[in-house]
Amino acid sequence: MNNQQEVTVIHHSIVDSTMAIIAGLFLIEQINKNGAKVFIHEEIKIDIDMDLIVLGLKTVLKDYFIEDFGEPEGLNRTYGVLKVMYTESKDKPMELTQPGREMLESLFIDLVIDIKAESSATIH
Repeated sequence: MNNQQEVTVIHHSIVDSTMAIIAGLFLIEQINKNGAKVFIHEEIKIDIDMDLIVLGLKTVLKDYFIEDFGEPEGLNRTYGVLKVMYTESKDKPMELTQPGREMLESLFIDLVIDIKAESSATIH
C-alpha cells in the first residue's frame, strides 16, 4: 500500500467514526424523546439503531460526495458536513446542532414516506 492509499484509509476511518458519533447522538435524542430506539413520524414508528443511522449518513453523504467529487475531495466534503452536524464543548456534552437534527429527521421522514407509499400500494 502506498502513502496515498494509507492516508485514504485513515480518512475513511475518521469520516466513519464521525458518522458513528452523530448516529449515537441522534439515537440518544430519540430514546429520550420516544422512550425507545424508534423514530416516530405521523404515527409510524421505525426501529432504529446506530448501524441504520450510519448507513443513512453513508448513503446520503459519503457515497454521494465520493461519487460526485472523487474519493479525496468527497471525503473532505463529507467530513465538512458532518462537523456542522454536532457540537463539542468543554463546558457541556456533545450534542446535535439544529441542522444536524434536521438532516437526520429528514432522512427518516423520507423513509416513512416511502413506507407509507409502499403500504398503500400493496393494500388494494
